[in-house]
Amino acid sequence: MVKDVDLIKDYYKSGEVAKMIGVSTRTIQNYCIHGLLSETFVNKRRLIPKDSLIDFLKNRNLYLETEKNRKDIIYARVSTHKQKNRGDLERQIQNIAQFAVTQNPKNLEIISEAGSGLNDTRKGITRLIKLVQEDKVSRVFINYKDRLTRFGFNYLQLICDFHKTEIVVVGTETEDKTMSEELAEDIISIIHSFSGKLYGLRKKVKEDICIELEKDTEE
Repeated sequence: MVKDVDLIKDYYKSGEVAKMIGVSTRTIQNYCIHGLLSETFVNKRRLIPKDSLIDFLKNRNLYLETEKNRKDIIYARVSTHKQKNRGDLERQIQNIAQFAVTQNPKNLEIISEAGSGLNDTRKGITRLIKLVQEDKVSRVFINYKDRLTRFGFNYLQLICDFHKTEIVVVGTETEDKTMSEELAEDIISIIHSFSGKLYGLRKKVKEDICIELEKDTEE
């Protein structure tokens, strides 16, 4: 099955088409000779027009139209409910929406949430990634990169690139107050996390030492 979003060129070589549908290059050449595929020659090299390829794929039920089902997403996030309650989240959505409406959006949907950028199990980001993986998203509009995640943005970028989803960063300057607050909160979260792990490690070491001492005493 060939997705519409994967056909980004106007012309394709015989070998490229063969690889798409799992046949030999010679088979594609025979399709051209018998008129099943249109062809043109550039410097004696056979090229197949995109339109002819699409018709060929549709006739064999090998063409998957995803673009007509794809949508644009506005994703907005603040770290705390305090920020949400004072209107930071709503202002962020409005700022993104003002830009998005100038970009001819299609089936625009808003996903917003309050949660730390360090939390990779947030419901909003989980839903967004699921939609991207289902090839249902054309563009994701965000204020800044760290709205998606505090760390690991490049991994999300790779997922989006694979599914032909564009991440559009709307903001050009950070909101110093909000960003400073969130960064401080994230740092505190990291410290608490490591402190908890360190405490657990120390407790385990003490328990192991006690067990060894008891063994020595018994011996």
